[in-house]
Amino acid sequence: MNVPYPMLHDRIDFAVANRIHPEIYFSGDDLDASHEKDLRGLAAALQENGLEATVHGPFMDLSPGGTDRRVKEITFDRFFKTLLWAHLFKAKAVVFHAGYERLKFDGDVKAWLQSSLQTWRPLVKEAEERALILVIENVFEEDPDPLAALFHEIDSPHFRFCFDTGHHNLISKTPLSLWIESLGRHLFEVHLHDNHKEWDEHLPMGDGNFDFHRFFGLLSSHHLNPIYTIEPHREEHLRRGLEAAKRYIVPLVS
Repeated sequence: MNVPYPMLHDRIDFAVANRIHPEIYFSGDDLDASHEKDLRGLAAALQENGLEATVHGPFMDLSPGGTDRRVKEITFDRFFKTLLWAHLFKAKAVVFHAGYERLKFDGDVKAWLQSSLQTWRPLVKEAEERALILVIENVFEEDPDPLAALFHEIDSPHFRFCFDTGHHNLISKTPLSLWIESLGRHLFEVHLHDNHKEWDEHLPMGDGNFDFHRFFGLLSSHHLNPIYTIEPHREEHLRRGLEAAKRYIVPLVS
């Protein structure tokens, strides 16, 4: 379950009592304000109670494949510190956004890719040295081709894909089947949330119109068993989100 770092810091007892395996989201401000001593305490609380964590890095205002050198430097620094904090939690995955938008880059995937490689290659090397898996999530990508090109250039078991159901439903112009065919072999994690194709609502599964039956059928047919993370943005959606996920995932893996 996705949990902002300040919320986890303040409600670690709730997380432990409810057996929540968190995906800890660090904003840029969280990276600046957090202290290693506090992080080690949280990590110990999770590990002592048998709870595993993933980590989600910052994304607002950042551009790992952009053209502005100073923005890319800040982006790299933010991502690098996220890896350091993720190492403290022994995170199973560290999620980042690739930052490709067709209109923003005028459809020039090649230019975005070459710039992106300057950011990701040293970060993947750092992830390999720290036994971390760096995971790239689809956000504004309308089709899988830009991410497929990135994974083709960086073919590492420490550089994998996170499929976000809500972002696909809202943004993608390409069928689910083509995403799985193109990127399935790189799939490591799935973010589970729903919407009505109008806004990134982060609803529980089944409350919008994403075709979860089709999606889980594709995962099953391709023999894929990723990490599943629900992303409720309202506390009242937590329980319903968990129950909805169980209806799909338990039959899939049992």
